[in-house]
Amino acid sequence: TFSMGFSVPDATVGGVQAESGTNGHFGAAIGIQTSDMFRWDIAEVRYVNFAGTDLGFGTSRSAVSLATTLNWGYFNKSARFQPYVSLGLGTERLRDYSNAKAQNASEWGFQWSLGGGIDLNVSDDFRTGIRYRYSKSTRTIESTSYSLAAHAVTLEFAFRGGP
Repeated sequence: TFSMGFSVPDATVGGVQAESGTNGHFGAAIGIQTSDMFRWDIAEVRYVNFAGTDLGFGTSRSAVSLATTLNWGYFNKSARFQPYVSLGLGTERLRDYSNAKAQNASEWGFQWSLGGGIDLNVSDDFRTGIRYRYSKSTRTIESTSYSLAAHAVTLEFAFRGGP
């Protein structure tokens, strides 16, 4: 599965609410479908560039997450539309670069996500869909606490293989 879209983060840095904007959101996953009701994205990687979010003067930030996501829904190949809900757990690396301090810091933290979407079967081997995902992670980098939550909407493209 390949996905791309946008996210609007809700971020706090050191207990102060950061001004948010829209950011790019990209991802890829590999998984299995074990039944008509269950699909598991075993390994998923997502990248968000926080260029539209002011998390501090002269800084740039991005996040990479590695997760696994369980999807429950109606995944029968004969169904044209396939609605589902999802729960994801993983880890997220926040990269923080400050021009003012000329330093680069990064830290991994726990991340969870909840969401849902609807897929459209285009053929037996290809589907596309739209997904909403709310994710949240917290961590401390150099004694500054970060809380990052994001509302993401992505367009997804998936290729199916196997028997």
